Amino acid sequence: MSFKQDFKEPVFVDTANKQTPDTQPLADNTKQLSTGTPPISVTLYTIDNTILLYLNERIRPVVTQNGSAIKVPVVYGDSERWKSAQKDGVLRDSIGKIQLPMIMIRRSRMQKSRINSPVNKYLDRTFETGWDRRTPYDRFSVQNNIVPTKQYLVTTAPDYYEITYKCIIWTEYMEQMNSVVENISFESDQYWGEINNYKFRTSIKSFEPLTELPLSTDRVVRTQFEMTIYAYLLPENMLDKHGNRSSTQRVRNTVKKTVVFTEIEG
Repeated sequence: MSFKQDFKEPVFVDTANKQTPDTQPLADNTKQLSTGTPPISVTLYTIDNTILLYLNERIRPVVTQNGSAIKVPVVYGDSERWKSAQKDGVLRDSIGKIQLPMIMIRRSRMQKSRINSPVNKYLDRTFETGWDRRTPYDRFSVQNNIVPTKQYLVTTAPDYYEITYKCIIWTEYMEQMNSVVENISFESDQYWGEINNYKFRTSIKSFEPLTELPLSTDRVVRTQFEMTIYAYLLPENMLDKHGNRSSTQRVRNTVKKTVVFTEIEG
């Protein structure tokens, strides 16, 4: 007499190229195991965009001029824009007019955090995403002892970095500058990001004020400061321990049904 168990093995699916680990296309299974959400990834663009959105939409620095409130726009300093600002000390539009008020930020340096580990890429984190929609809990399932399966999302542990941004604030008057600096400084050492989305701890240590007179008729108040973002990076793909390209995100389902039967040898 012997006992045998027949159960459903957990299946991992490469969500990057929609193939199973043995690289055999299985369109039906892939569709069934898909979470319906894009692969989880945290890139440098994700971090840049998060910081810009938080400055523009959450902190929303405002200055007062001629009795009216003016929102201070925050832009990312690409190579051409940043070079122009460093050369002239101000930012001008296409007709040469100084852009006031204005905030410009640029990513200047990134280094690995002390809490980072070289084995992170071989560590997994598992998150439960809820019940699998393919197996509803109905009367048929109850009568046949079928347990609804749960779906889990397995992701690779990220790398941790300290990313530095150089920032410049331009206003026309010192009173306006004080207001902007106070608003930004008060949000230091907080987690910047949208609700239910990526958040990164941001630290600002000091502000460097500088008053310049580019032209005899123009007055510009400028302040420079640096932000340190304690962030994490997780690409969509990586090289595994065998040197093969693999996804950093996989989907796993729990056991659906266990069948036990008896074989009698005559």
